[in-house]
Amino acid sequence: MHLAVWLAGAAAVIGAGLGLFSLLAPGKAAEIVRLRPDWDAPGGFAEFRATYGGLLLFAHLAVLLAIAMQAQAGMASVIGTSFAVGAGWIGAAIGRTVAMAVDHAEHRTRTGYNLFSTGFELVLGLALLAPWLAHIRW
Repeated sequence: MHLAVWLAGAAAVIGAGLGLFSLLAPGKAAEIVRLRPDWDAPGGFAEFRATYGGLLLFAHLAVLLAIAMQAQAGMASVIGTSFAVGAGWIGAAIGRTVAMAVDHAEHRTRTGYNLFSTGFELVLGLALLAPWLAHIRW
């Protein structure tokens, strides 16, 4: 198996683990990402379990499934799924970078936590993009 697929697979395992953790322990995951539910809007806590949990888990499981089925479905399935999920992580890093640049004066967004998270998101995103980057021979 190509190194790029191994990188994407490792990143997908990490992403799926984050999703599973958020699905099973949304309160703890919310503390880590520093979000709080709006107690005046009933039902909102489910959004965290759904988005940070289920969506994150199953998006990364799709990458792992494509890798597992690569012999039947072809490399294009791995490139497509890992590209989509990797692009999401790169988008998160871009959004966080914009927040640190634009929102710092009002919301104190330039923190060690956000710098670390940006790096984490970039590494995960690039690892997931590895099959596509290898395909275009970048």
